[in-house]
Amino acid sequence: MFDPLDLYTPEDIADAPPDQVNLLLSSKDSESIHDSDFNDEDENLPIDSLDLPSVHYAPPEAILCILLLLKPTDQINFQHSKDSNLTTSQICLQKGISMELINATVKYYQTWGNKRLDTEKKICEKIPTLATIAETLLNYYTLILKHYEKTSNWIQDQIVKEASMRICENCGRTALPTMSRRFTFENFSRNIEIYEPSLTADNLGWKTWGSSFILSQKLIKIVPHFNPTKLHRVLELGSGTGLAGISWLMKWIEIHGNSNIEMFFTDLQEIVPNLRKNVEINGISDNSVVDTLDWTCPEDFVDKYSSEKFDIIIVSDPIYSPNHPKLVVDMISLFLSTNGICHLEIPLRDKYSKERNSLWELLEKNSLQVIEQENDQGMDDWGKVNYLYQRIEWKKK
Repeated sequence: MFDPLDLYTPEDIADAPPDQVNLLLSSKDSESIHDSDFNDEDENLPIDSLDLPSVHYAPPEAILCILLLLKPTDQINFQHSKDSNLTTSQICLQKGISMELINATVKYYQTWGNKRLDTEKKICEKIPTLATIAETLLNYYTLILKHYEKTSNWIQDQIVKEASMRICENCGRTALPTMSRRFTFENFSRNIEIYEPSLTADNLGWKTWGSSFILSQKLIKIVPHFNPTKLHRVLELGSGTGLAGISWLMKWIEIHGNSNIEMFFTDLQEIVPNLRKNVEINGISDNSVVDTLDWTCPEDFVDKYSSEKFDIIIVSDPIYSPNHPKLVVDMISLFLSTNGICHLEIPLRDKYSKERNSLWELLEKNSLQVIEQENDQGMDDWGKVNYLYQRIEWKKK
């Protein structure tokens, strides 16, 4: 990923006179050189950033087409999907590219004799491969913004919007607008769809964290071992976007149907509306309670739903503040039934080692013990992360 502060120092190539454009561009990886300079003896050679259309010579339709082709594909398990089996028409439909745009792009490359990109198929298959060179493309995107900064029609407005989006997509999760993710799991036939609003006002509960994905896979394997003839009350603490709890409930319904399960998704008041939306998206609203549970004031929840304990408690990534260990242990102590099980997954962030140690000490002081522990490794938006899973129960008297 590139640093968004780089945006404040783009070279003013767009302001250069036309006879100097090619000279300036020859020193930048991000902008296409004059297309007559292409060496196309082998049209099967891989393309690079120099093959992108010249902002100064290409028609706006071609620029917009390229920006749409560089748009990331859907996210599956924190990684962008790769489907090499899509046809040209399917790619254009997926990326929102009209025939007008793709035809203008083909004509542009044919006019300048670029045989590597002179058909719809070549353009749709090869251009998206450049999305991996984000740092190189930054200057190309900023050049587009400067060239079209004084927009005058819908297509130029769209170009500015798409160029801005490509920059945001490479500046980290907090720069992104609303998004949807798709998750797939072993031993589970359905995909889980998760909607995430833009991360404003430091609402970290609007993001799906890697720990919930790791825990979801474990829960899906655990569910079949529970007795389907006995009623099970399940509570997810700090659900966030709800992935772990949704995984548990959807797997239960898949193998046991709708009976003998009471599922509670909980979080802070401002997180609950999006949590409820994700429960609805995945078609499990009729089997769920989605409501506020403030760990600093659980009495409101208890008054509303009784003090009956839960057989299963699900918690993922609950520690990102010094006061969280005590709150987590307080909630487990308050809601876990005598023979209940708490499934906890946390990332091993160096910055929070003190809080993790505090959590272990508080569990011990409150007669809770770790029955099973396992180190995991998984993905999050910024790459690989180490995690720790713990199965927690009451100490036997």
